[in-house]
Amino acid sequence: MTDQATTFPTDRLKALTDGVIAIVITLLVLELTVPVVREIPGSEGLWPELRSMWRELLGYGVSFFVVGILWLYHHSVFRYVRRADGTLLTLNILFLFTVSITPFSSALVTSNPDERLAAIIYGSSIWLAAAACAGMFAYGARGRRLVDPGLQDGFIRRENWSALGILVVLGAGAGLGYIGSAYTYAVLGASIAYYWVMTALNREGASAARRGDHGALPS
Repeated sequence: MTDQATTFPTDRLKALTDGVIAIVITLLVLELTVPVVREIPGSEGLWPELRSMWRELLGYGVSFFVVGILWLYHHSVFRYVRRADGTLLTLNILFLFTVSITPFSSALVTSNPDERLAAIIYGSSIWLAAAACAGMFAYGARGRRLVDPGLQDGFIRRENWSALGILVVLGAGAGLGYIGSAYTYAVLGASIAYYWVMTALNREGASAARRGDHGALPS
């Protein structure tokens, strides 16, 4: 058990994370260029110009939901993590670093959709963010040093194994970029769709547990 003197509440850590993610989402939409028809020689109107932006709009939509998923994952981790220490703070900073790259990596794949390196960078940044979240839960839950002491061993084990499975899938998706960028996008697209379906069914966390089913020990 971690000495209480070396730990601190998570309020400021969560506030910083929420603020950074809000800024990242704002930066994503700022990457979109607004077409001004009257300034475009030979333009046939607004609709054709918007159609020509389909890659940018798709990239914004995908990255918006990616950042949303990462926020949800972080939120679910901190439903159980009650206190923080230096190690957890470092992992959270790593998480914020990888999330903050999203506007750049999103613009990179939007401008270079067929480039394998762009897909690898995009997939790897998502993998690192998910790994940081998984690491925060695994570290905090080890010996229940920073989590709710009522968590059962079975729940902790299931959450950690599920997180490992997610990291394997995301890592494979990033690695498949060496073969072709389309493979990375397919794996990421399927993962995003799956997570949002689970969220709509009131499930969360790496193990897609039902909300409130955190395995608390009977009092």
